[in-house]
Amino acid sequence: MAAHPMGRATGVLTGLAIGFASAALVLAPWLATGAKLPLQNLWQAGVLPEDMPLALLPVNQYHALRVAVLLFVGGAVAALGVRFFRRVVDAQAWSAAVGVLLVHSIAIIQTFAVVADGLGIHGPRVDQRAVLYFGGLLGGAVFAALLAQAVFWLVSRSSVSPVSLGLALSAVPFSSWIVDAVSMLSPPTGLPIEISLISTWLPAVIVGVVLGRCGIRPLRRLIVWVASLAALWITPALFTSVRSALEMRVLDGDLQAMSEVVTQIFSLALGIFAVPVLFALALGGILTGVHMTIRRRAHGSG
Repeated sequence: MAAHPMGRATGVLTGLAIGFASAALVLAPWLATGAKLPLQNLWQAGVLPEDMPLALLPVNQYHALRVAVLLFVGGAVAALGVRFFRRVVDAQAWSAAVGVLLVHSIAIIQTFAVVADGLGIHGPRVDQRAVLYFGGLLGGAVFAALLAQAVFWLVSRSSVSPVSLGLALSAVPFSSWIVDAVSMLSPPTGLPIEISLISTWLPAVIVGVVLGRCGIRPLRRLIVWVASLAALWITPALFTSVRSALEMRVLDGDLQAMSEVVTQIFSLALGIFAVPVLFALALGGILTGVHMTIRRRAHGSG
């Protein structure tokens, strides 16, 4: 039986609203700071921090990962919103994805239009370093927006495996978003010491719980386990190495030197982040065992 046109329209509008609101909500901590564009090393004119223009994203080489997280997490939150509201209304996933894409497109276009103007990208004597800087950050933002769409479609699915994989892939960015939100909204006196614990252990807890809920039956779900644990291990190491390379002013945009720094720090960081991966594996195994025992007893008593 075909759905009623009014019901379809409600589902489309609900999905659009969920996507738009979710992406905007994830940007809210940055917007609450006043949304002043961070100072730019290659800005054409000398400007005080309070005189910088408004920007919907904190574009700057020191905040590149923060921009990526602000975009990526919007897709995951929107997918969770769709899953929640499906219980009361037929929220359309595709329209929610469009809502997320609209917010991200507006934020990227507005921000990089401001950055291009301040860097003089369209001027007759543009600094080639400014072009490289602008292109690199713009490419990174667009890539993060595409990843947000990918994780949205994983988490919004009804099958256990893609949902589990999408949530596991979102664990590190979501925890990073929490830390960034607290950082942006905290007084200048500094961050609570507990924040470092959140950034280290919350992703492991999320992945462990997700894997425990996913289970190992059928056995092909072990692929989800491997991919999820690999993401938990690699993503924070990659974040750490890329952040370190971008924040080293002495490198001054030397791509070869930056890649060497990323490689060196990445290999060291892998050792540091191995322990949370083992914790997630143990937690997932324990929860899986508990669920299997409960099911076995339920079937035995049935």
